[in-house]
Parts: sequence; structure tokens; C-alpha cells
Amino acid sequence: MRKIILAAALICAPGLAQAQSGCAAYTGTMVQPQTFDQAIASIKPVAPKDEFETSDAYRARLAAAGGSGPLIISKKIEGAEYLAYNADLGAFEVKSYLFDNTNFSAWDTFYYAKVESPKASTLSNLDVTISSSEVTTGTYSAQNGFGAKATISKITRTENAIFEGEPARYGEELFIANKGGVIGTIPMSVAEAQAFKPQAKIAFVVVPKLPNVVRATYPYGKTTISNPTDITVNSTVLVADIQCGLLMDGTNKVVAAFTTR
Repeated sequence: MRKIILAAALICAPGLAQAQSGCAAYTGTMVQPQTFDQAIASIKPVAPKDEFETSDAYRARLAAAGGSGPLIISKKIEGAEYLAYNADLGAFEVKSYLFDNTNFSAWDTFYYAKVESPKASTLSNLDVTISSSEVTTGTYSAQNGFGAKATISKITRTENAIFEGEPARYGEELFIANKGGVIGTIPMSVAEAQAFKPQAKIAFVVVPKLPNVVRATYPYGKTTISNPTDITVNSTVLVADIQCGLLMDGTNKVVAAFTTR
């Protein structure tokens, strides 16, 4: 992943260089984030490798489908409590959970999609869940070997996510965080902060990489009498270099840009 630096207006986590490059260039600019579906639709689908096609030709088709990038993909804020104003500091303390606090199983998605590269870990990955929702589609009766009966709820879970890869080392997170998960602070007066917080938005800057888009449908968990749910997951994953997270106001002006590893 390309390492990029926070804007000078942002008080950064320790160890980051104070330089203007990459992610910082977005600060103060107006952006036009896409929805996840719009971003996926902008990437051309690629037919499977043909029997009479060389590997080089197939890789060229895959690369062409990825587009030029980068893409700016919007996401709902995970929780307003992760954008907390500290009146003593006169600044917002931004935690990484504002951007990414929901999990999805990249390993299951790649396994059922029969994707061998990139690899996904069963433990942790550098990824972002853009959205996850569930719908109950019906019920049915079942019983176990001891005759105990239960009404099972059939649930369809829809997950949209961005996946970069396995971490380079144990415990590595997507954002470079300070103590308590703080990835930066944003100075504002009380009046400015009160006006900003209700309209705050977030987005990710990403560059797609092979195989670009992975889709899979698979069963999740085990249905039992004590866990009477039958869950099917429909997962769509954009494989990409996750370059930075953007914090914007209601007009999509970037207030701060947060580096990733």
C-alpha cells in the first residue's frame, strides 16, 4: 500500500512525516464521492480465461478492466461518538472506528468465489466494510436428533466491502492510530464544531487492483436449536489499494484526510 501523509492542518499521530503529498492534496478540495454500487459499475466485467487465450492476454484484459482510478467511495459514518469534540483541546478527536468498525469475512468470500490471489486471512485483514444489512425472508420448522423443535428464521445478509490484503505483520491496522484509536485531531471553535458534526461525511480513496471485483454467496454459521437462524451471505468485494480516508462537510469539502499504511 502506498504510504501517504496527513495535511499540515491536521495534528497527526506520532511518527508521521509532516509533508504535503498524496492524501493531503485532498484537504480543502471539493470531491464527488461515488456509492459502492456506482464504483463497482464503473469497472468493466471480465469474462473467465478462455481455453485458447494466453495468460498474458488474460492478465491484460484484467488490468484494462480496472480503469485508471483512483475511486472515491462514500460510506455512512460508523458512529458519531468516534468524532468527539474535546472542548479543552478546542478540536475534534477522530478515531479509526469512525471509518471502519464493522467486520466481514473476506476469507469466506474468497474461498467460496474460488479466488486464490490475493490471499485473505482467517484472523484479520486490511479491509473496510462499506455496508452490511440483513433481511428475514421466511421461516421453517426443524428439530434436532433429540426431538427438540424450533422455528428457524431464514436470513439474507448483503455485504459490500473493500479488501486490500493480509497485514504485513500481526496487529497491523488500516489506519496509523495513536493511543485509544485516535488517528488525528481537527482544530475548530465550539461554534464551528457544533455546525460541522451533524453534516459530517466520510469516504475512501482507493485504486482497484486484480482481480478487481469478487462476488460470492455462502452459508454463514451453524443453524441449531439455540441459534435458530439460517443465514445466507451475498458478498461483493472490491479488491483495491485503500489509500486514505476522507472526512468531509455537507458540501463534500474535505476537512481532513487520514493516511493508511
